Amino acid sequence: MRTSSSRLAWFGAAFGLLVSASGCRIEAHTQTQFEDSTQPAKTSTKDWAGEKITINNGGVNPVTGSSGVEVTFSTTATKITAQAVFAAHADDDKEADAKAAIKDAVGTFVIEETAGGFNIKCGHGNSHGSASVAGSGCKKLSVTLPAGSATNALDLTVGGGNGDMNVGSSGEAPYVSNLILDNNGTGDVNLRARPVKDAVVVVTGEFAVAVGLPSDFSAGQILFTTNDSDPVKANARVHADAFPGMVSGSPYPVAGPTADSAKSLNVQSKGLLGDDTVTITKF
Repeated sequence: MRTSSSRLAWFGAAFGLLVSASGCRIEAHTQTQFEDSTQPAKTSTKDWAGEKITINNGGVNPVTGSSGVEVTFSTTATKITAQAVFAAHADDDKEADAKAAIKDAVGTFVIEETAGGFNIKCGHGNSHGSASVAGSGCKKLSVTLPAGSATNALDLTVGGGNGDMNVGSSGEAPYVSNLILDNNGTGDVNLRARPVKDAVVVVTGEFAVAVGLPSDFSAGQILFTTNDSDPVKANARVHADAFPGMVSGSPYPVAGPTADSAKSLNVQSKGLLGDDTVTITKF
């Protein structure tokens, strides 16, 4: 995961500048990322029975080390489990500021259960001295979900504020009827999923985006987007060779989708660099 843009964006946040009334004295304070990995996991009280699931992690900016959102799937799981590692940035000698911000962030970490579904979320802490709002929150949010089935597929939305987003990238690949992934910060997106008939899959990231699909995947519409005004360069950043003939703007296979095909697959990288690619693999 590249972090240069994050470091540049947060250069001012990483150093506190104190100027006297005369304008002659400047004190610089470097900041440290303080962490808390002691908080217990949370588990839903009721079983998942096909309801919509939403996961949203505000993230920590800037962030170092393993970070972001990781969603794994189990064929034996019936409930939803979530675990978080919290972090906050504060001046090196102001750990108490970071602990106060982390305490706030811990209070935002919940699994909400409603008649309409499950909402797993983690937000930011409040500002405390040298600790800022955006610099605190869940550094890493790890969620385990049921894998679903061909007849009871997942309706899942995942949002990430900073760090990598890994959804089904190891272990079981979930069955999905509606899947929306949106990673808004620094970090790559890695997905493996089994779209069922008429499924809609939308995957968006700021850096590299990789999507793994079953070997018999078919869709009524394919759309790939990379951030380059030159069509040739934009197409060069799309790698879908695992599925011969798969191109943006057409169904797959091009001759026509199969009877049990997904409705659409929409994959986008918003990154500006040449390695901000869209990659489609087969499993």
